[in-house]
Amino acid sequence: MRGWFVVRIPIALVLGAALFCSSANAFESAFWVWQRNEPLSDPERAELSAQGVRTIYWQVGELENVGETWRWKARFALPRTGSGELRCVPVVRLESRERSPFATRSLEALLSALSPVTKGADELQIDYDAPDRLVGEYAGALKKIHALVPKLGITALPGWSRSAVWRVLEGSVDELLPMLYDFEPDPVIEGAAPLPLLDPEKLERSLAAWSQCQIAWRAGLPSFARVTLFDPSGKSRGHIREWSWDALGFNKSLGTLRPTGLGVTVFKASAATRVTNTPVKVDQLLAVRWPDRAGLARVIDQVKKTNARGLVFFRLPDSTAPSGWSLRQLGHLDATPRLVLRKAGTPAQLELVNESDADLEPRLSGAEGKGELDRGYALELDASAAVFRDAPEGDFWRVVGQGDPENAPRSVAVPLATRLTFWFSHLRARQSLRTGMIQLAPGANFDQIRYRVRNAPGDPVWKNIDE
Repeated sequence: MRGWFVVRIPIALVLGAALFCSSANAFESAFWVWQRNEPLSDPERAELSAQGVRTIYWQVGELENVGETWRWKARFALPRTGSGELRCVPVVRLESRERSPFATRSLEALLSALSPVTKGADELQIDYDAPDRLVGEYAGALKKIHALVPKLGITALPGWSRSAVWRVLEGSVDELLPMLYDFEPDPVIEGAAPLPLLDPEKLERSLAAWSQCQIAWRAGLPSFARVTLFDPSGKSRGHIREWSWDALGFNKSLGTLRPTGLGVTVFKASAATRVTNTPVKVDQLLAVRWPDRAGLARVIDQVKKTNARGLVFFRLPDSTAPSGWSLRQLGHLDATPRLVLRKAGTPAQLELVNESDADLEPRLSGAEGKGELDRGYALELDASAAVFRDAPEGDFWRVVGQGDPENAPRSVAVPLATRLTFWFSHLRARQSLRTGMIQLAPGANFDQIRYRVRNAPGDPVWKNIDE
């Protein structure tokens, strides 16, 4: 018996140590939160918890370097978190056009500005796009900053996968977070699509290089969407900050130049128009970019095969179009949309529900060249007779009526229609769209009406409306 215990005790210790190390180094997903003052909502916290997310990198401000001083250009509130909840790591963005931003007096001013942020914090992250010529000075400054906080991480440029950069940074930081997107500046796009935000083949090569990194690192991946305006020659004129999927997908003055590929859609303006508050001139180009869902899943699988400690999505999704994929979708990239039409709370309203954990992604172009019919989605209500009296669009972009839709389709007023089409651009996971109050002819009811969703995944078969 004594020999049995002599053998088993070391094995137990080894197994325990292995389990501890496995848990400590388990692959994690996290998010960056950028330019936000509102605390996390209860639904956000619940979804993050369900996905096992334990860390949020929260931007608390942006410091701008002017001469030998650093001053706050923007400040954002860091949420309070209790014991056992999400960790919110403060992130400070540094901006400088000075030639020596980390000279002695300038560095003293930077440390003074950062000191209140680090008080009581166990970790800090610095976001700074250091040019190659400044990496050495930056590493020296980071050693001074590290003295203010137990753990220091920094964002890293994709090209920092060179061992020479790592050797300079060793001893200055505890963790690197390479932002694996925007590898190159926007090219002139005349005759070609701009670069996608996420290119799996290009990232595979970059990840292979980062796998040699001796400093702990996490892969920063994009989940957002971006709209860039180009002049007719294809030269970038900057990004449009505020926009909506409806404003892009249903703008008749914007024609798609080619089918969407790797999350890239290019429009050309046939007439002067606007995208939300931004004017777009004739012949100007708009490039819409966001990570292709299958491509994102493929890259995540590639990251898991490296020595990365995890990944960080930029940025935590919110309700706006620029935030890209929904939070629920990012936790369920293998899911597919599932749409159901139900009677809503009032007997005269209908609700289109996405019951899946997957977003019905914006459809800005298709592969069939059908013009307007190849953009967006269409909820179609069909009746054997003209039973509709009124049908406001509600949450949908627009509603149109059709007469004789199968043989000689033509647009007609709602009271003359046998088919109503409610157009919409997208529908996120677990969300819904409601029609307005639909009025039917006396004696008619919704049991006489069938529906289908055109352009959605799967066959657009006619179905009965659910109770």
